[in-house]
Order: sequence, then C-alpha cells, then structure tokens
Amino acid sequence: MTGDWDLRGGEDAYLGRVDLAGARVLEIGPASGFLTFHMESRGAEVVAVELAPDADWDVVPQAGLDLDTIVRDRRAIMERLRNGFWFAHERLGSRARVHHGTAYDLPAALGRFDVAVMAAVLLHLRDPLRAVQACAGRADCLVIADLHDPALDGVPRLRLEPTPANGVWDTWWWVSPAAVVQFCGVLGFTDVTVTHHDQRFIGGPVPVRLPMFTVVARRPAA
Repeated sequence: MTGDWDLRGGEDAYLGRVDLAGARVLEIGPASGFLTFHMESRGAEVVAVELAPDADWDVVPQAGLDLDTIVRDRRAIMERLRNGFWFAHERLGSRARVHHGTAYDLPAALGRFDVAVMAAVLLHLRDPLRAVQACAGRADCLVIADLHDPALDGVPRLRLEPTPANGVWDTWWWVSPAAVVQFCGVLGFTDVTVTHHDQRFIGGPVPVRLPMFTVVARRPAA
C-alpha cells in the first residue's frame, strides 16, 4: 500500500518483471516504502531518494489557490509517509537506505546501480526528462512506470495537465510511453520494452483500477 494505491498482487507487473535478485536499486520517491520492501523481498539492495523534511514538492503555481496552505498540508502528509516508512523499515528488518535529495540531483557518492526505479514519479515533476537523465547517469537499467492515457499511444508527447479551470496543483504531465521510449533511446538505452497493466487506486471515494504502463530500458551489452 502506498497511501492512495493498493499495489498488492500487482508489484511485479508494476516493476516490469525485472529480475531484482542481487541487484543494487535506486528508487526515486519511496513514499510509504511498499515497493522498497517488496524489491528487498526479491533480493535487491535498495537506496531510496526522498525529499528532505524541509523540502517541497514541485507544486504547480496555480494563481487561484492558497499555495502556502497546500505546501504546509503536503509537508504534513509527507511526514506521515516518512513515519510509516521507518515504522515498516524497523518491523521488517529492512536494510534499505534513504538519501535526502531530489530526482534532479543524484550525487556521485551514491555510487552505481543496476536498476533505477521511477514509479509514478514523472507526472509529479516539473522537469521529468531531467529526472530520467539523472537516473540514467547512475544506472544501467531504467524502470519507469506511470499512468497510461490511450489517447497518447504512439505519440512521443508530454501533455500538460494543469489548467486555470481544473486547479490541479500536484500533477504536471500525462507522459506517453512513446515519449519515455524515445528519450531513453536518446540517452543510449536501446533495449527497451513497454508493458501495460492496471493497479488499484483507493484515493477517491470509490476504489477503481487505473491503466498504467511500465517502460524497462537497458543499455546495450558492451
């Protein structure tokens, strides 16, 4: 469970069915740690990158909203998620480590990784391609999952989500699988697959299953 999502039973599809046994994994945005601990159960060593307690989301600067209140409330939610992460970390005997920073700046001190995971992260970032590039600089395989809009199929496109009318402040983009595939190719990841799945969203009044895609991109063998 990750707060708004119940991923139980869908974890491996979400992660593109990548073999994680013995892999060193960089995870961007662990939230409650559900996927962190799942990847550990599959044999991975995980380093999760999370915002520091005094850092803020990439909030959409909607002129008609009280952004100060939104930022304050979001920090409170993030604090609850962090508490949940560390509670589960202790109860499960996890060895996962957390680096406080951003997806845009992944220092060399983190080391090299076999896999970098960006699970439903790109839609929340002002500059999602910059985050993909940063992960590509640290890992040999990228696993990128996001919400799927079939209207964008076959088109390498990032569609801006917020408008003055909808007041959206927490989502920047609908990202097409083709855009992710094309940019991974630009970065030198030529072995790329796309899979589709649906996951249970419980953040609304009624639980629903929402379509998602996962791109797995690997560097060519030397």
